[in-house]
Amino acid sequence: MILVYIEKYKKVTDVAKELNMKQPSVSFHMKSLEEEMGTVLFESKRGRMVLTEAGKALYPYALKITGLAAEAKKVVRDYAILDKGTLHIGADSTIGTYLLPELISIFSNKYPGTRLQMTIKPTHMIHQMLQNQDIDIAFCQSSLPRQGIFDGFQHEHLWEDDLVVIFGPTHPFSKLQQLSPQLIAKQFFIQHAEGSCIKEFILAWSNVNVIHLWERIQMDSPEAVKLAVSHNDHISFFPRKGIQAELAQGTLMCLPIPEQTNSTLSSYMAYPPDSSQSSLRSEFVAFIKEHMKANL
Repeated sequence: MILVYIEKYKKVTDVAKELNMKQPSVSFHMKSLEEEMGTVLFESKRGRMVLTEAGKALYPYALKITGLAAEAKKVVRDYAILDKGTLHIGADSTIGTYLLPELISIFSNKYPGTRLQMTIKPTHMIHQMLQNQDIDIAFCQSSLPRQGIFDGFQHEHLWEDDLVVIFGPTHPFSKLQQLSPQLIAKQFFIQHAEGSCIKEFILAWSNVNVIHLWERIQMDSPEAVKLAVSHNDHISFFPRKGIQAELAQGTLMCLPIPEQTNSTLSSYMAYPPDSSQSSLRSEFVAFIKEHMKANL
């Protein structure tokens, strides 16, 4: 860089001013470069500092190095100010379907140079992807205590939701005000995806109440579960936040899960604690926290 500026300004004082350095410092770097190259690169002529033949031969390479250094700084700066970068997000079916799409869209509009990639999998697979560092940040729900599951990771509790029994408006349950485990056991039941936190809850609830559910169908998609329930005589369990539109439209109905004092689902956001991660993830985490706080 010193060689490039000497060629441009022809005076050590002007180079020092451009680089915000003292003149002796510039002279020191000039001398160091000559020692490193093993030849004289600069010479003074009539009060001007010019390049020797060796210096002129080195100049094109120095120009390229200076350009690459400037380009490298710009690339790093782009990432630092969120003009670029990719964030890999993993979410279980409920959060990935009903919460994150809108938030990701808002965040993407705010930082149009970034790329957000979301993978939706059952809860246990999202946990595994986080452990394997296949994703930068995970969003998942749980009906059971999460002791140990986030060991080694930073995690935030986001919000809570209740699981309810869902059924169509023509289902016999629509005429009831409360249910029993025995009534539920007599209905065609749509089970959720293997490894999902909802299925985890359903199995635990069935065991506690010593019943066997009549599982006729299993579906990986929560939207498919809702559609199937609304169009036939099957029932299922579902988070209340995920059926607000259907309840308002009258295409689904719900009742509390019987014999269950706690049907709460807790939602979490988890990510590695390392500070070397890009500012993109940090900004997204802050964005999610701010949104959650505003909607409490």
